[in-house]
Amino acid sequence: MGLSGKGRCLALMIAATIPLAAVSMIVFPIVLVWWLTRRLSMPLSLALCGAGTFLVAQALRFPLLQGLTSLFETGALPAPPAAYLLVFNIAVLSLTAGLFEEGARYGAYRYAIPEARSWNAAVTFGAGHGAMEAVILGGLMGVEFFGMLALGTPEATQGVDPATHAQLAEQTERYWALPAYMPLIGALERAFAIGFHIAMAVFVLQAVVRRSWTWLAAAIAAHALANAAGAVALVRSGPVAAEIVVAIFAGAALYIAFRLRRPANIRSDAA
Repeated sequence: MGLSGKGRCLALMIAATIPLAAVSMIVFPIVLVWWLTRRLSMPLSLALCGAGTFLVAQALRFPLLQGLTSLFETGALPAPPAAYLLVFNIAVLSLTAGLFEEGARYGAYRYAIPEARSWNAAVTFGAGHGAMEAVILGGLMGVEFFGMLALGTPEATQGVDPATHAQLAEQTERYWALPAYMPLIGALERAFAIGFHIAMAVFVLQAVVRRSWTWLAAAIAAHALANAAGAVALVRSGPVAAEIVVAIFAGAALYIAFRLRRPANIRSDAA
């Protein structure tokens, strides 16, 4: 699948930034978790529990989303009007992300790590959650990159019918024509997202130690709103605007989380 001269130039640029972004999405979270456990004198098991919490949340959420998709496709549930389909999808994806991830965090505090009741523990736990998400996305970016490299070899399309060959050629051309900064924006987003996850872990800990559902509801709402706002900004104004929105939410959440660092805000009378 050949590319034009300009296409080859763009491909070379994107071929340099994709691996850089993928590696940074894997290495940075791991280094951050290692540094935080040492800096805050917290056990690595807390971060690993946070990573496991992310996996559990997605293992429960994805079947629900697949089930809903199937119900809409078969007509068992009435499909939303086409004009509102995008809004509906963003709302469902954002709300389920908040419900399942913050709910999983709450369950982990109550049953998996009942000893984790300090601000330092919450930060370590949240960092593990965000790190796991970043590592998975970085790995998927790398797998896609090598898959696209493989499509550029003659062997990849041997025996493929002309229609499929044309589709693969179009897909490959779109991939290599992406602006070189796009993968780096994705890597930056993961840094913001890790900060947001750390803040949400602090929020949910408040729900546990204060015996207050209000804090859990606030974490779910903040998570859903951040996801929805980022998605809307992406659709309406592009990836740069979306990252600005994500950065604003992460910054505001971290500001509140640091205000909660005062000992009076983390009580030991956990439920």
